[in-house]
Amino acid sequence: MLDRPAGELTYRLRPALLEDAPFLADVALSALLALRRPPADFDPDEWRAGFISWTEEQVRGQVPFNATSVIEVGHSPVGRLRVVRDGQRIELAGIQLLSEVQGRGIGTDIVEVLKSEAARSRVPLELSVERDNHRARALYERLGFVKIDDDGEEERFRWQGPD
Repeated sequence: MLDRPAGELTYRLRPALLEDAPFLADVALSALLALRRPPADFDPDEWRAGFISWTEEQVRGQVPFNATSVIEVGHSPVGRLRVVRDGQRIELAGIQLLSEVQGRGIGTDIVEVLKSEAARSRVPLELSVERDNHRARALYERLGFVKIDDDGEEERFRWQGPD
């Protein structure tokens, strides 16, 4: 993707490489820890190692329909984006941004781009939000997503697009 303006920032997406896996794990872990206090037995090093391994599988193409990207501002990585496109829907499967770039329009712009893609493809755009992530839920509702499911831990949302 080319550089895109988002609020006062300009960002770009690029496909993740194997060497990006540690950063992607770190940004996901920081987002997780900012959202909630982990259980007493949580081992961040073990979690990080597992996330790195899973991310490497994604980058190698071992996770079907998956596209994992690095979000950059300038030439610095600031976030992670994971999108699943299976032909029946587009799923925003994960987006995490470093705290210093949150709330500055990047997430909103990425969602709007995915909504446009979903509309052109005539498929829904779906995502899940942890129940305690009130900020993300408010963003997705503001962008026209409707809750379609709730498993007690995560709420599932869909944007259907124009008929």
